Amino acid sequence: MPRILSTLAVKLGLQRFARGNAGIAAVEFAYLAPLLMLITFGTFEMTRALIVYKRFQRATAMVGDLVAREQQLGSTRSQAVSALDGIMRSMANVMAPYSVTPLKLVITQLRASSSDATQTKIEWNYGYQTTPTQSCGAQKTMPRPNMVTAGNAAIVVEATYKYTPLLTNIIPGLVHQMSWSDTMTLAPRNGSVFYGQDSQNTTCPAGTAG
Repeated sequence: MPRILSTLAVKLGLQRFARGNAGIAAVEFAYLAPLLMLITFGTFEMTRALIVYKRFQRATAMVGDLVAREQQLGSTRSQAVSALDGIMRSMANVMAPYSVTPLKLVITQLRASSSDATQTKIEWNYGYQTTPTQSCGAQKTMPRPNMVTAGNAAIVVEATYKYTPLLTNIIPGLVHQMSWSDTMTLAPRNGSVFYGQDSQNTTCPAGTAG
């Protein structure tokens, strides 16, 4: 008799276990939680990336506009660099609270040949955060054809930004850096921007390597 009761108890226990659903919600949540977290962080990251990208574009446009407004950036190269450094500080304020450390930028004034608008040379340039630049006097093509007429100048701002998502630290290997680039081309308001000289840059400013 005790043996029969024991067997019956086991059967009843198995039946209750089969009908039980006390832990289903916890198991389902364990499966869904990682996906829900990924969706949440992904939505946040996409929004953050879009904001940073728009600020990057705005900062590039602002730099080009401020430089193109100038007629003279100092009488010496050091004065010109100081003036442009001030514009870079304004750019950093536009990017705030996001970092400008990943931002590389080159400002170049190109002048077209008086006989051939497709032949453009560097009159002066400036690299932000030690960004490499080409030598003054070197040939450099405009970003697009027909953007400058023969004998005239143009200010070209070329910028890049390496965006590192926050998810990189949360899920290593899942999200990688993104590289953005932006180019602005503007006509100087006064026909030319004098860089470290009192008149048009017919020769490379003293002391500049581009």
